[in-house]
Amino acid sequence: MRLIIITLCILTIGCSSKQTSSYEQLDVIATVYESIPKAIPPPNSEDEEENDIDYLNLEPLNFNYVINENFVDFDFDYIYDIPNRFQVYKSKDLFEEKVLDFSYMKLIAGLSEFEKNEKINTSKLEALLGENLVFWDKEMITIEEKNEHDISGVISFSKVSFNEDLTRAAVVVGDYFERIGNGISLYILEKIDGKWVIKYTQALITS
Repeated sequence: MRLIIITLCILTIGCSSKQTSSYEQLDVIATVYESIPKAIPPPNSEDEEENDIDYLNLEPLNFNYVINENFVDFDFDYIYDIPNRFQVYKSKDLFEEKVLDFSYMKLIAGLSEFEKNEKINTSKLEALLGENLVFWDKEMITIEEKNEHDISGVISFSKVSFNEDLTRAAVVVGDYFERIGNGISLYILEKIDGKWVIKYTQALITS
């Protein structure tokens, strides 16, 4: 009987830990998604007299993103060659960089351990963000699909690598715009006062 109780306790703790990790993963993704600009305001009107543009009536440039519903297994063969110099996110000093220690690089190396592709829990992600999202079933999009569905681009996420106490996280984010420009970036987040905060970023691929 004692053995059965111990086994049940272990299974319960394991399931609880997995659920916590799954929630934290979506929370990290939600944090990064919220940080991505969805609109660019029109320029200021300093040169209005020179170019005869009515700046007051200009509309912001809005982006209609869709989210790839699949976790993407980016090519992480080069993950161990990523330099440890990262940009400090939203630093007051222009282009401030920081050299990250081994603990961060170990976190990044954990991204290469994910092999099985899974789907994002779309309903839970929508609940976290408090908005209706549009999901896509692939990483790329054609010009015809963009025009047909009024889509600006596709955003894809890798699975999230955590440290043992779930206070640091690393995630790779890809964007695909078809002919406009594509990129893959690495985000490092830390949990501060119960909330995930982006601390460092590094552009891995831009085109």
